[in-house]
Amino acid sequence: MTCKALIALGFIIVVSQTPLSADAETLSVPSDYSTIKAAFKAARSGDRIELSPGTYTENRLILPSGISLVGLGAQPADVVIDGQNIGRLILCESLDQSSFIENIALINGHANGISSYDQSGGAILSSNSSLRIVNCVFSNNVADSHGGALRCNNSDILITDCVFTGNSAIDGGGGAVDCSYGSSPLFRNCEFQDNVASWGGALSCRADSSPIIWDSRFMGNTATGDLGFGGAVFSDYEATPVFYSSTFFGNRARYGGALASFQDAETNLENCTVAGNTADISGGGLFCHDSSPRVTGSIIAFQDGTGIASQGLAVPLISCSDLFGNSKGDWVGNIADQGWIQDNFSADPIFCSDNPGLDFNFTLQDNSPCGEDNNSCGTLGAWPIGCTVGPAQLSFFEVDWNGNSAHITWQAISNGGDTPQFHLTGALESVPDEEWEIAFIDDGGGFFFGDDHLSDSSSGQRYLYRLYLVDNQGESSILGEAKLLSVPEFPGIQDLKAWPNPFNPLTSISFSLGQPQQTRVSIYTLDGRRVKTLASRLFQSGPHQVKWDGTDGSGRHVSAGAYIALVEGEHQMQTIKITMIK
Repeated sequence: MTCKALIALGFIIVVSQTPLSADAETLSVPSDYSTIKAAFKAARSGDRIELSPGTYTENRLILPSGISLVGLGAQPADVVIDGQNIGRLILCESLDQSSFIENIALINGHANGISSYDQSGGAILSSNSSLRIVNCVFSNNVADSHGGALRCNNSDILITDCVFTGNSAIDGGGGAVDCSYGSSPLFRNCEFQDNVASWGGALSCRADSSPIIWDSRFMGNTATGDLGFGGAVFSDYEATPVFYSSTFFGNRARYGGALASFQDAETNLENCTVAGNTADISGGGLFCHDSSPRVTGSIIAFQDGTGIASQGLAVPLISCSDLFGNSKGDWVGNIADQGWIQDNFSADPIFCSDNPGLDFNFTLQDNSPCGEDNNSCGTLGAWPIGCTVGPAQLSFFEVDWNGNSAHITWQAISNGGDTPQFHLTGALESVPDEEWEIAFIDDGGGFFFGDDHLSDSSSGQRYLYRLYLVDNQGESSILGEAKLLSVPEFPGIQDLKAWPNPFNPLTSISFSLGQPQQTRVSIYTLDGRRVKTLASRLFQSGPHQVKWDGTDGSGRHVSAGAYIALVEGEHQMQTIKITMIK
């Protein structure tokens, strides 16, 4: 739900090529400059540096502000920056979204030195930056502290279509990536494989960081050593990572074969598939200690260990999920009482493949209990129904209210051949054949979105949305279908208000719920950084009020200005802008 909220608030960055200014130049390496370092020294903000195919044995580079670094090969492996295990490859400090790195393999970087800052981010250290990294491969990079390939310090970077493989931070966290100090990176369609660390074999999320991970795959990552927390992912200290439509397979740790969540971290799994992971001690799929991860619409099956293990006072909040075939139990321990409530169940998900881990194919058979026609929650997990491979695979197709209009989002991955063509329509459920056209935008990475301005959240109507795949002959076939209830019928959140607004020093955030549900109330900055979680628990139906005293999660008073109050229920979210005055 956090993912959807962030999209609705406009926090997700739209990928677009930054136009060159009139006096910007293209610098070619090696034809214009013999080394990347020389090109960096000559470049001015707005310039584009193009690397011809080849291997560049360079390290300790500093990316200038506003520079595009682009490999000209047919694939990332054609343009290689090889650090030869001498030093970090690239330092990125105080860069904005006009800076980006694209289509390059970054290998054999080694972050070393005296301080943790020097020792973190074997390939890239991003500090106070918002750059973009697109279609890159990070391989065999090492950090003596954290972030074998990439470390984010107070950075909101966009990483799309990237592969992280064989990176390590043996004595620290995040074999591939470490996110710390309020970082909010967004990963889309990325792959994390065979990375190793002491905690978070692939990804470590700490110190109030809030990464968002869409449609990504975590395979064969390991948390090793005396700690061994989170084979793929580790989070603690009020981190709030969100994983949407992502898959975890074959990861291993002492605690939390796939994921480990500690010390007030709010790890979120939405429509994820967690299968075949191993915990040597506890929690084959997910281990949590004094934290309340939120798991919804997910499949957690066939772990070596329990599906989910929970210790301490806090427990996970689980809904619409299938736990099955985990060797040491499914709904056991502190989560035993959730096995038959909130639309949870235990049944064989019935994958199409007899060996889904070997094939890495977790699509569901038509008769799967996790299919949308066989449960009340829609399709569970990260993979679609259907064992026949078509020209495109639909990862998700969703619709929710954004103000008064329906907002439709989907991701579809081509299975080869031409780029798939789509056709999006809306209709009233009562007259489904009377469809209208809906314009949509290609957001890159297989993501698309559109807004239905003919819908009305207060109309009392039920709406039906269809996504069609159009073939080369112009023939259409339905690829996805979703329904949306108007707000008066929807058992979600209504009447969101804040009073006083503007305020100082205290405001009350009030709202009403149509039914009892797990609900979270949080404060965000306008650029999408979480300031504080005010409440996260089961609320009964009816009116509620939560107060905010203008402090952050550490009790420090925030500065005057505008903020976003976000209320997330199980089926809906709403936001309101609030202003704190001096």
